Amino acid sequence: MLARHWERTRIDGLITSIRDGHSSTLLLAGGAGVGKSTLLDYLAKQADGMQVLSVTGVQSEVELVHAALHQLCRPLVDAMGLLPAPQRDALEITFGQRSGPVPNPFLVGLATLGLLSEASRAGPIVCIVDDAQWLDEASARVLGFVARRLDVESVGIVFALRTPNDGAAFDGVPSVIVQGLGRQDAEMLLSSLTPGPIDPRAMDRILEEADGNPLAIVEATRTLSPAELSTGIILTDSAANPSRLEEQYGERLHLLPDETQQLLLVAAAEPSAEPRIILAAAAALGVRPEAVEPAVEAGLCMSEAPIRFIHPLVRSAVYRTAAPEALRAVHAALAAVDADEADPDLNAWHRARAVDGTDENAASALADAAGRMQARGGNAAAAALYRQAVEISSDEHRRSSWLLRISQAELAAGQYDLASRDIAAASSDQLHASLRAEATLTAARVAFVRERSGAAVALLLDAAEQLSSVSVHASREAYFEAFSAAMFGASLATTDVTQVAERWLASGVQPGDRPAHMLLDAMTRVITEGTPASRRKMQEVVVAFRREVPDERTHLHWLWHATIASLAAWDYDTWDTVSNRHLLLARAAGDYNELPIALTTRAYAHLFRGEFPAALDAVHELAAITSATGGRMNPSAEVGIAALQGRDEELDALVRWTTADAQERADGSAVAIAYWGAAVLDNSRRRYETAFGWARRARTMHNPLHSATNWALVEYIEAASRQENIDASEELAQFEAVTVPYDTAWGLGIYHRSRALLSTDREAEEHYRESRRLLSLSPGRLDFARATLVYGEWLRRQRRLKDARAYLQEAHQLFAAMGASGFADRAAHELRAAGATPRSKRAGAAVSLTPQETQIAQLAAQGLTNSEVATRMFLSPRTVEYHLTRVFSKLNITSRHQLVAASADS
Repeated sequence: MLARHWERTRIDGLITSIRDGHSSTLLLAGGAGVGKSTLLDYLAKQADGMQVLSVTGVQSEVELVHAALHQLCRPLVDAMGLLPAPQRDALEITFGQRSGPVPNPFLVGLATLGLLSEASRAGPIVCIVDDAQWLDEASARVLGFVARRLDVESVGIVFALRTPNDGAAFDGVPSVIVQGLGRQDAEMLLSSLTPGPIDPRAMDRILEEADGNPLAIVEATRTLSPAELSTGIILTDSAANPSRLEEQYGERLHLLPDETQQLLLVAAAEPSAEPRIILAAAAALGVRPEAVEPAVEAGLCMSEAPIRFIHPLVRSAVYRTAAPEALRAVHAALAAVDADEADPDLNAWHRARAVDGTDENAASALADAAGRMQARGGNAAAAALYRQAVEISSDEHRRSSWLLRISQAELAAGQYDLASRDIAAASSDQLHASLRAEATLTAARVAFVRERSGAAVALLLDAAEQLSSVSVHASREAYFEAFSAAMFGASLATTDVTQVAERWLASGVQPGDRPAHMLLDAMTRVITEGTPASRRKMQEVVVAFRREVPDERTHLHWLWHATIASLAAWDYDTWDTVSNRHLLLARAAGDYNELPIALTTRAYAHLFRGEFPAALDAVHELAAITSATGGRMNPSAEVGIAALQGRDEELDALVRWTTADAQERADGSAVAIAYWGAAVLDNSRRRYETAFGWARRARTMHNPLHSATNWALVEYIEAASRQENIDASEELAQFEAVTVPYDTAWGLGIYHRSRALLSTDREAEEHYRESRRLLSLSPGRLDFARATLVYGEWLRRQRRLKDARAYLQEAHQLFAAMGASGFADRAAHELRAAGATPRSKRAGAAVSLTPQETQIAQLAAQGLTNSEVATRMFLSPRTVEYHLTRVFSKLNITSRHQLVAASADS
C-alpha cells in the first residue's frame, strides 16, 4: 500500500481502541477507484483475532428493506437469544424468521446495538460496510443509529462511500476523505506494475490522465501493453487485455459528432500531448478546437486546452475504436507537423501508421527507430515497431532481418513463446550468411533461457562450431553461452563444462582481445589444467571487470561469467562490484533473460555479507519476474536464505522440489545448491552426520568453477571434523588447491578455518586466529561469524571457559543480528554449555518498542502479572495483554523468561 499514512493511522487507532475495550467508528469517503477498498482490506488484516463482519452495498438491492443489515448480522444469530424478548422479537420479524407486526425502527436499532454488544463479550468485533451509498435506506438508518451510540462494547464500524453527501444516515460518524495518490506515489505504483523502463513523457501523460486515482493507473497497465506503457505510443489496433470500462468509453464516443471524434483521435494519437502539435494537425484536417466541447459535456475529457482525457482508458478507447482510414489520415497530419524538428522516433511511427500498403522508406525509418528504442532498453516496444516495419515492407531480405531483430527483442523482454515463433519465421534463405549465423545462435539462446538448464549445452555448442567458419565473433559468443549452460548443467548435462572447455580450446578460434573472451579462455584452462598458474591467470583477467568493459551493456551475460570467476577465485570485492553492476545494467536494459541470474547472484552477495533483508528483496523481485515471463529458474537464492535462517520445513520442501525439477531439466547447479543448503542447515543444527551426507552428495555435482562445489567442501570438512573415524585430509587438500593460489582474505580465511577444524590442539589455535584475522578484512561477515563460533567451541573443549564465552557471545550476537537463526541457536547452546546466557537480540528486534511497550515489558520482566502491570499503568489487563503480544512479536520471543534476557540486553 502506497502512502495512506494518515488513513492507516486512523485505522490503527480504531483497532487499538477496540482492543482496549472501547468502541470506535469511521467513515471513508472518496471516488471510485481511489483506494477505499484497499484500506478496508488493510483494516481486515489489522483486525487479526477479531470477528470481522462485512457487507457491501449493491445497487440492485437498494429497495430490499433491511437486506444489508440481515447480511451483516447473520453470523451473530446465536447471540440473539441473549437479548430482551422485545428486542429479540423485533430482529426475528425484521429478518423474516417469524411473522408479526412491523417493529418500530427505533426498537430495531436498539436490538442491533444490543446484539453487537452481547456478541462482543466473546471478543472484539469489526463491522466493515463497503459501498455504503448503495445500502437500503432502512439498513443505513439502523447502522447509523448504532454507530452513534456505541461506547464500551469493543465494537468498531467502518463505512466506505463515494462522498460524505451520499451518507446522510451516517451523520456524526468521524470521517476521512480519501484523496488520490500524490505524484511520487503514483509514479511508484505505475513503475511497480510496468516491467521495463517507462518513457518520461508517457509517465507524465498516464499520470495526468489518472489524476492520482490508483484504479485508473492499474486499469491502464492492464489494458495497455508493456510496449505501449514504456513509450506512450499506442502500437496496436486492439487492447492487450481490454477492460469493460474501455469498452464503455468506446460506446459513448460513437455518440459524439464526427468532428469531435476526429479531434479526440488527433489528441489520442499524439503521445507527447503537445498542444501546438495537436492543434496544428487538427487544423490541417479542418477540425476546429471548439469541437472538443461535446466531449467535455459527455464527461470524456476536461475543458483544459487543447484536450486532457479524464482517464487513460479514454485515450486508448478513442484510438482503438477509430476506423483504419481515419487513423491513417490523423497520423499523416501529425507526421507533417514540423517533420524536420519532431522527435525522429515519433515521426517515423506516424509515417508508418499513415501507410496504406507498403512503403520501404517509412519501413526503414521505423526499423531505425526500433533499433534506437531497443538500445534504450525498450525491448517490447522495439519488437512492436519492427513488426510494423515488416507489415509495410515487401523486401523479403529486410523482412527476414527484422523478424530476427523482433525475436531478439522478444527474447530480451522475456516473451519466449513469441521469440520461438519469430526466430523460426526469420530463418530463411533470404538472410545473409552472417545473419543466418546470428539466427542460429538466437534460436539456441531461446532454448537455453526458457529452461535455464544444461539441456541446451549441445545445441549452443553445435551452433558455435557451425559459426566458426561464418563469423568468428558469433562463434566466440556461442562458445561463451555454451559454457554458461554447462555451468548450469554441471554433471547432469549430457555435455558437461569440461567437454565444452576442451572443444573451445580445440576449435582453434582465438579469444581475441575482448575481456569477456579472454576470461572464457582463462576459465577453460582452469578446468582443463587446474594449475596454480592457470588460476592466477583467471584471477588477473577477472579483476579487469571491476571497471566497465567495452560492449558489456549489449552483452550482459559476460558479467555473469565474471561473477562466476570472481567467486571461484574467492575475490569478494570483484564479485560484489560486478554482480551489482550486472543487476543495475540488466534492470536499465529491461533484459529479462539476465535479471533472474543477476538477482540470484546478488542475493548471495547480500547473504554472505549478512544482509538478509536485502537478499529477500532480490528473491521477491526474482519471483515476480519469473512469474511474469513464464521462464524457469531454480530457487537457489531461496535455498540459501532458508538454510541460513534455520527454516527447516521450508528448506526441506525446496530441496525436494528442486532436485526433482532440476533432474528433469539437467540443472546440476540447482541440485548442488540444494544439497549444499541442506548441509549448511544441518551443520548449524549440530546434525553433523546428515550434514556430512548432504555435502558429500553436493560434491557429486562436480563443476570445478561452480561455487556450490567449493562451498560443499567447506561443509564437508566441518561435518567430518565433528565425527570419529572420518578422514577429510584429502578434501582439505582439494580445498587448499582452490583457495590458496588466489591469496584472498576471504578464501584464505575459510581455508584456515577449515584447516583448524582438522588440526591437532597445538596447531589449531594458530589457524583459528589467522582465520579470524583474515576474515575480518573481508566483507563476508557470515564467514567471520562462523570462524568466531568454531574458535569459541574449540576453546570450550579446551576448558578455557572465560575465553570461550567471549567468542561465543560475539558469534551469537553476529548471527542473531543478521538473522542466521540456526547458527545463532548453535552459538547459544555452546554459550549455555560454557556457563553463560546469550544476551543478543534476535534478527528483527531492532524495531524499536514504543515507550508504553517498553514500560510494560520492563514491569513484566520483573515478574508482575498482567493485572498488576495494569494497576501500575492505569490500563485494563486486556490492553496489557495486547501490548505484550506486540512486544513478543517485535523481540521474536515466546515467553516471559526470554523477556527478562531481552530487557536486560536493551
